[in-house]
Amino acid sequence: MAADLPFSQMEIHDRDSVWVTGGALHIGQIAIDLSFIVPWQPVLPDFPSGAVLQRLEQNIHLVRQTIGRFGKSGGLRELWFDPQPGGKQGIYAAPLKERATLMLTALRAQDIAGAYQAGCTLIGLGGGLTPSGYDFCAALLTVFNMPGSPFGTEYRQLGEQLASAAQRQTAYISQEMLRLAASGLVRENVGAFLKEIAGCSPDSLEESAFKVMQAGCLSGTDWAVGLAAGLEVGRELATIGK
Repeated sequence: MAADLPFSQMEIHDRDSVWVTGGALHIGQIAIDLSFIVPWQPVLPDFPSGAVLQRLEQNIHLVRQTIGRFGKSGGLRELWFDPQPGGKQGIYAAPLKERATLMLTALRAQDIAGAYQAGCTLIGLGGGLTPSGYDFCAALLTVFNMPGSPFGTEYRQLGEQLASAAQRQTAYISQEMLRLAASGLVRENVGAFLKEIAGCSPDSLEESAFKVMQAGCLSGTDWAVGLAAGLEVGRELATIGK
């Protein structure tokens, strides 16, 4: 019941000490029992194949429409759409679009060196705690790691190289996000979205995309764009391989 109370009524205040001891997280006068917590293990779904692969283009189109309707301007949404009426494009939107386009072009051409160079220019680009360029790259690396994807070992190595390059450039939380994505470790709503896009109803797919876009200020939109773009490139590579 305490979880429904605002912090001001839970005796949690700004600058309270936070520490862990005896299997509990302490915040000021509050102790949170951690002994019953079960670590969550994210599992990426398989990359679409067979009949599902044939529906993937339609599903990606639906996701792009959802991004156009609900995505936030100022980051990677402008890769595909003009700024929303009354919305601000932001100082990063144009360079983000240019560099993301270069990276996707290189990925389609299976130009790993070119993709790495473009990816390095995206790292750290954008505002916020996890800049848009990081979110977009992390989403691409996530798709690379889907079991059965058409992205071979060299693409996953590309992810590791980008994660390594990120260690020299920006805040720890962004570095760690990219490192985890390069290992196929993502938050739950991303995994759920990738599972939905494999062939569920339009309503549930739109809902799962919307949930991804709720993260942060621009981060959710940037992740949704990166996931849809990665799946689109993967679908094209899978078709070429047949």
